[in-house]
Amino acid sequence: MKKLLLAFMMVFGGLLINAQNIYTGQTLDQNRKYWAGNSKYYLIFQNDGNLVLYSRAGASIWNSRTSNRGERAVFQDDGNLVVYSSGNRVVFSTNTSTRRADKLTIQDDGNLVIYSRSTPVWASRDENAQTGRGGNDSVNRGHRFRRGDKLYSSDRNYYLMFQNDGNLVLSNNNGTAIWEAGTSNRGSRAEFQNDGNLVIYDSYNRALWSTNTARRGGDKLTVQNDGNLVIYGDYSPIWSSETQR
Repeated sequence: MKKLLLAFMMVFGGLLINAQNIYTGQTLDQNRKYWAGNSKYYLIFQNDGNLVLYSRAGASIWNSRTSNRGERAVFQDDGNLVVYSSGNRVVFSTNTSTRRADKLTIQDDGNLVIYSRSTPVWASRDENAQTGRGGNDSVNRGHRFRRGDKLYSSDRNYYLMFQNDGNLVLSNNNGTAIWEAGTSNRGSRAEFQNDGNLVIYDSYNRALWSTNTARRGGDKLTVQNDGNLVIYGDYSPIWSSETQR
């Protein structure tokens, strides 16, 4: 009997210890609580479609702001945490599909973190925001923008969005456009390519607009706190929107 009880405790204990990790390819069960290892915090994809991180006392620490829109939440095989609407439209994303992420962790300190092995690539605390705004102020090469996703500056005063009309637009936080690519009603997809070029294509895969930065070493596209969109290579700027605010 003691051996049976010990075995049960070991199995149950193992489940508690591993409960803080969600791995790639996993769809989050609606209304299930995914607890931190110390049982002080939990992540839940609610019946109302909102993905929320709570303290044990019931205080909301972070949420995706997808209430009445989210239909499913998936930590995808590509390492991206995404909430989809009923039309399979992305309403929240951590924009980590190119970061080789493999683990989503509900930490004992109340932080929701996505890791690539042991390296954090996104954190709810760093984001300090509760909408589908991306995990930080930058994306790496290979990133493809989804329509409606917002990439915010770290101070949240500016954001870049590939709009539903096919235009790539940089706006301030009240929605006023301060820079645009000029591809309204023509753009089909926008991508910060592996060659370091930011390009907008039409539905025939023809380039409508680009930064002309291919093979110049660009590896990061950043929305800065000064309202400029900048491509960096080895920490040096190689292209800027030269935004006039």
